[in-house]
Amino acid sequence: MPRVRSILPRLTASAVAVSLSATAFVVTPQVAQANQHPGARLLAQAQVEEVTTFLGLEGEGDEVTALSDALRWELAQRGLDDGRTMTLAELKLTMGCGEEDVPCFAEGGKALETQAMIYGSMTKYGDGFKVELALLDVNTGELRNELSRQLGAAEVGGDALATTAKGLVEELYNPTAEETPEEVPVEETPEEVPVEEPAQEGDLVWGPYSPRPTWKYVGVGAMGALTLASLGTAIGATVAIGPNGPVRRDLLAAAEASLQDNSDSNDIDPNTQGDLCAIALQAPDPNEPNRVINKSVGDVCKRADTIAGVATAGWIATGLFAIGTAAFTTLLFVHKEKPAAAKLLEHDLQLGGAPLLEGGFVLGGSLRF
Repeated sequence: MPRVRSILPRLTASAVAVSLSATAFVVTPQVAQANQHPGARLLAQAQVEEVTTFLGLEGEGDEVTALSDALRWELAQRGLDDGRTMTLAELKLTMGCGEEDVPCFAEGGKALETQAMIYGSMTKYGDGFKVELALLDVNTGELRNELSRQLGAAEVGGDALATTAKGLVEELYNPTAEETPEEVPVEETPEEVPVEEPAQEGDLVWGPYSPRPTWKYVGVGAMGALTLASLGTAIGATVAIGPNGPVRRDLLAAAEASLQDNSDSNDIDPNTQGDLCAIALQAPDPNEPNRVINKSVGDVCKRADTIAGVATAGWIATGLFAIGTAAFTTLLFVHKEKPAAAKLLEHDLQLGGAPLLEGGFVLGGSLRF
């Protein structure tokens, strides 16, 4: 019995030690988690539970591509990125979403079977860039957080790129996080003038497109008709006052008639090599400047001057209307590039439909990624 009594206390002590160790093992993580920063808990929870789709950054330039890749790498290192490479523009085309249609984005996320989506944009801003990011909760259809930061050129290049991406991810998941001390300082400029945000539609491009605006066809038709009308007027007036035109024949006929009337003071020989109009419009008496040698011939000459003016105006108008016709014709083939339409063509979007025998209508389509 003395041997039994000596063993029992040791067994009891061992059991108590094991129980305390197990209790400490269970309690310690809970205490550590309770003392953890709320933003860190959000990030840790996302790493364990969520499937997140990163839709990249919208924008143009090598800096946009580099920062987008760095953000994707940082998310992957934290176990957040699901590996999809779909862009926000492709999601909009697939789901038919508007520019800021967050509920529609959430429906697209449900179709992708993801719990959260991250998307944003990067635009030129003064000497640096402006980056905007959004974290969307697919299940609730609401944004958990949005951020907007101005970055210097040094922050999106070289060794600082990874640090910038890390800071953006931490700020997105932890709105109260302070700036990381590793950020590369940016040289301050006296005054930073922001550039205009890029338009939703792209630059002007050349090529056939459909549908074309009606006003462009109206402009081409109107300018073309005016060009033809002014050209016809100019040609007709030029021919009329030409060497073999009707005005020239009327002038010779009036001069011939002056030789056959009863007055000798108004005679003008049609075969004269000089200017018949100059001869006919001379004053026979310097004291009577309002009189002319032959009024009939002078009237034909005045009519010829009027027609010559019409011809000149017609040729000028023809040139102007021809320029207008060319301008409107050019507009028929110049249009703003629409990213949405370009994406539809790139991904070969096809839609179809057919009526059902029992009533109703069925729609279908395909989209190549």
